[in-house]
Amino acid sequence: MTGILTFHWADDYGAMLQAYGLKRAIESFGEQVEFIPYAPPKLRGRYWLCPLYAEIKDGETHFRFSLRGFKSRLFRLKPFCKRWICMRRFRRRYLTKKLPILWKKSVSLKKYGVVFVGSDQVWNPAITAGLDDVYLGNIPQKGDCRMVSYAASLGREVLPEGCVEKFSRSIGENFVAVSVRESRTVSYILHKSVVDVIDPVLTLQAEEWRKVAVPPRESGYILIYWTESNEQLLRYAHLLARRLGKKIIQVSFPVGRGDLTGVEYRMETGPAEFVGYVQNASCVLTNSFHGTAFSILMEKPFLVFLHSSSNMRAEDLLKKLGLFSRMKLPGDPLDAEEIWAPVDWEEVRRQLDEERRRAMAFIYHHLEGI
Repeated sequence: MTGILTFHWADDYGAMLQAYGLKRAIESFGEQVEFIPYAPPKLRGRYWLCPLYAEIKDGETHFRFSLRGFKSRLFRLKPFCKRWICMRRFRRRYLTKKLPILWKKSVSLKKYGVVFVGSDQVWNPAITAGLDDVYLGNIPQKGDCRMVSYAASLGREVLPEGCVEKFSRSIGENFVAVSVRESRTVSYILHKSVVDVIDPVLTLQAEEWRKVAVPPRESGYILIYWTESNEQLLRYAHLLARRLGKKIIQVSFPVGRGDLTGVEYRMETGPAEFVGYVQNASCVLTNSFHGTAFSILMEKPFLVFLHSSSNMRAEDLLKKLGLFSRMKLPGDPLDAEEIWAPVDWEEVRRQLDEERRRAMAFIYHHLEGI
């Protein structure tokens, strides 16, 4: 039996899609796979109707409810609840039906031969309210299982100074092999076996994602998917809409400010619906890594705009696949034709197949204990 420890609990398209991708990749070797349903309130609480956030102050974990977040979700209660239902449906169908494990002391790995930790930002202390012991392998009931990270992320090039010692010690003591998803963090992690591999969503072919997708009835729209608002992206979307006479659809909840005139929201969506919206889009504008990844998988015309803090993954992927020209930098002129610039998709597929071979070889070797 093989276990996976990741952010499967997050009501987030990318988190659940990468979890599914890793599960399917491991299953392709004939393995029986299950998610270890670790989902502590300090992490899962941010997705509640009244969001709960955790942070570390003076070495202690402090919790706070967000009244502002509660009011925002209450204002959009109907789409929020429908979106929650879509997320839950996907999780139960494709990931796990197990009840969440709330505390570290209740986690046991004794039944597993191998446990894969990752993908996602499982080692980002800003997300996990300090480094989380479970994702670092500091688990009392570990038994004889071998722990391997697959495409785990720090979410940054270096960790805060106060986290480095604990991180290095834990990784060295608990993991037999480490892979990360950002090539720039490879040299930072001191371990005998550190490589960079692609995000799990990219280990699956587009055909398999089409089987998961729930496409909308509409098609031919300009799709926006962002994790924070971006004025440059919005201006470009409006430019395209005027030129092409197409509508703009956004599949994320409203965030930030900007000229959202004419932008139609599709908030009642889960991971399967998200893949469907990418599949049926005329083109995609995004500042999200998984927006980028699925645009590539579906071979859509796309442009990637900079996020204020999280660009490393998308930049690395675009460079690996020879697609860095699809990145829009602040101050770049808005040329309505550039999104239609031809892409050598045959070469992209060749490069992606090579990255898949590397990723699958890493998984196979550590399943077999080679």
